[in-house]
Amino acid sequence: MSPIPTIPLGGSASHIHIGRVAFGCMGMSWAEPSQQTPDKQAFETIKAAVDAGSNLLNTGAFYGPPSDPYANLKLLRRFYDAYPEYKEKTILSVKGGTPIELYKAKGMAGFKPDASVANLEADLLGIREQLGTDQGGKEIDVYEMARRDPGKSMTETMYNMLSLSSETYTDSNGNKVTGKGLFKHISLSELGLASIKEAVSVAPIAFVELEVSPWELEAYTSGIVDFCSSQKIPILAYSPTGKGLLGQIKTTDDLPEGDIRRGMDRLNSDNLSQNLKLANEFTTLAKEHKPEISSTQLGLAWLIASSDIMVPLPGTRNADRAKENAEAASIELDAETKNKLDEKVKEFKVAGGRYNETARQHSALWG
Repeated sequence: MSPIPTIPLGGSASHIHIGRVAFGCMGMSWAEPSQQTPDKQAFETIKAAVDAGSNLLNTGAFYGPPSDPYANLKLLRRFYDAYPEYKEKTILSVKGGTPIELYKAKGMAGFKPDASVANLEADLLGIREQLGTDQGGKEIDVYEMARRDPGKSMTETMYNMLSLSSETYTDSNGNKVTGKGLFKHISLSELGLASIKEAVSVAPIAFVELEVSPWELEAYTSGIVDFCSSQKIPILAYSPTGKGLLGQIKTTDDLPEGDIRRGMDRLNSDNLSQNLKLANEFTTLAKEHKPEISSTQLGLAWLIASSDIMVPLPGTRNADRAKENAEAASIELDAETKNKLDEKVKEFKVAGGRYNETARQHSALWG
């Protein structure tokens, strides 16, 4: 039994329940090798998260530097090799869909989503190889394209993904077929409402992964949250603390050298002081909460309270913080606190856009 509240995944994965706070693994490896999280620390953190109820682990085929794109998958393989009992305890979600060789050669400039069957199959085979899936390693429970391929309709993309999944489905010719079984369930990432609706009309969707935080509310204002709620499809809210604005970052010096967040608009020296004003509102109310909680926990609890399908997806390298994050799922906000936060967030003027200009050019947001 989970120590925290859970939610069923959507579509054909509705028999799977995940904790109302998931765990993002990206930050452990998306850096140069000297700055990546040591195995002992990473393993302790992952175990702490899962043991506290965050049983969905989110990773990616490119969650490493261009010199070693598979760094995160390699880390997870070492984790599962060391603790094989956690293969059954966890739901592994893997993001992919971009040709790895392009990413190796050009970095983010080579981040070009390709939803062709050939690329998706090559991507999945590469992921399975890194995880050791065919040698008894962890299965790919959920697979998603990190971004939409602008050259293909969502209908074509979904049929291509279905053909490689374990799903039995009716193809575009009306025939009932079963996919190749390279992964189990389909999820979506970084899509707009129209794309999500089109995808849902074709394939069963386990969840939708989007950036959602007090500083990023487009999922609400665009109608995505309401639609996903009506379809009983959870939203995994990545960067739910505003990439560290809640509780961790006070100045740009708090970001280590080489941390990718140093190049993000909302955390640069021009915008940070403005964006911290909203973080301070959470800090004040967190101290007033009985018992006192952290501002991060309050932010996660606020997101959960904002919708019946919202699942925050924080990441951390610290075992105690991973446990603390998971425990936020059990915090019930009183109406007064929730309403105060709703008002503060609604009125706040966020400084800076998502990521930075380079990322916005090379990566389709809300595709």
